[in-house]
Amino acid sequence: MYAPINFFEIVSDYYAHMKKDLKPIPFIITLIISPFILATIFFFIVGDKKEVYGNFVTVSAILIPLLLNLLMIVYYSLEKTERQKKTKIEYLEHLNSTISMTTLTAIFVLILSLILLNLDSNPLFFEFLLFYAIGFLIVNVIMSLVRVYRLIRHEIREKVIPNEYATK
Repeated sequence: MYAPINFFEIVSDYYAHMKKDLKPIPFIITLIISPFILATIFFFIVGDKKEVYGNFVTVSAILIPLLLNLLMIVYYSLEKTERQKKTKIEYLEHLNSTISMTTLTAIFVLILSLILLNLDSNPLFFEFLLFYAIGFLIVNVIMSLVRVYRLIRHEIREKVIPNEYATK
């Protein structure tokens, strides 16, 4: 595939980090079952799907630039990190792959929403695929939130109040 748009690198890096982070059962629950459950719930409770597709377009159009900005913050943070701080670098690597995959998923949601929004009748498979992608997006946003939280907590413990946490 043409190198500048080879998104398979992002996907393979993401799954490599997830396999490193999660044991097999939590991996399946987190990345397959949780989005599937969310997709099923969304699929059955959403009434006017055309309106929801329009909302997905809006949410994706807002989320994609925010995630790209967050990637730039991760890059800047990595640039300022000394090489001996292995824990922080690992968090930043995992955060980079998760945010990149979340951005890629948001782009997929945007494209699929636009396609479904302009079709007269939508195949159920593509509707469910869209809701699964939304569930996957939600799971990844939560994982990114947890990773940013842990990274900030690590920085606070290391720099801001090292003596207070050293005694606990």
